[in-house]
Amino acid sequence: MKDLGGGVDVPLPDRSVDAVISDRVINLSEDRAAALAEAFRVLRPGGRLGVGDVVVDGEPDPERRRAAEQRVGRVAGALPVAAYRALLAAAGFVGVRIVPTADHGDGVRSAIVQAVKPAAGEGLEIRPMRASDASQVLAIYQAGLDTGQASFETIAPSWEAFTAARLPHLRYVAADTGTGQVAGWVAASQVSARPVYAGVVEHSIYVHPGCQAHGIGRALLSAFIAAGEDAGVWTIQSGVFPENAASLALHQALGFRVVGTRERLGRHHGVWRDVLLIERRSDVTGA
Repeated sequence: MKDLGGGVDVPLPDRSVDAVISDRVINLSEDRAAALAEAFRVLRPGGRLGVGDVVVDGEPDPERRRAAEQRVGRVAGALPVAAYRALLAAAGFVGVRIVPTADHGDGVRSAIVQAVKPAAGEGLEIRPMRASDASQVLAIYQAGLDTGQASFETIAPSWEAFTAARLPHLRYVAADTGTGQVAGWVAASQVSARPVYAGVVEHSIYVHPGCQAHGIGRALLSAFIAAGEDAGVWTIQSGVFPENAASLALHQALGFRVVGTRERLGRHHGVWRDVLLIERRSDVTGA
């Protein structure tokens, strides 16, 4: 364990600790996002973050902040709960819980912040997708399409088209901790811009053909589900060819169900293909 100080460089190797704890110290950092990114870096997969911190209701005016600081110390870096959640998600954490505790008045509260670094297999790390992953992500996409069992698409899109069609906060890769090589990815697309569908997304998951049967898909999908619930997603849906038994088994093992079959939905390499509609309903969000 390591107590984070006001700086953002933690003098520990990557993936070297099981837990990071702090009691109102991260709040002293000039760059909260960088401090959380450092916490994510030094944690082993499955490691936990536990923080005692200060949050605010909205944006208190300067006078209210000064009054609160006289009682509880520095609150200049305190964030609203939603903004804190967003920073944790951007760093790669899932399973986020922020529980306000003592009310200090003037819109300032103490809070307990808990989060988890996604679990992964030996030598792997699940982290947010980056622009620098583009070539590897698209190569894995194309390799999946080349199997003929992943999608009606036959050619992977450009990175610009890929990223424009997917939600920025729900994209993850499984990367080798030694080489940084990406072994698989998962991402979500918006189903509809209508507010009523705000908690419904459609997802895609691809694992490099040479890395299958190693639990990578399960680790990716588990992290994605947790991140989705943190973001208020109550339904994840997708389509799977009936012949793609491995994908169907993975999804069913993680709570997806087949809700119907769209028969002869489209022609793929000259053959009419059925598509199984699958979905997962959260029992945490939207219940």
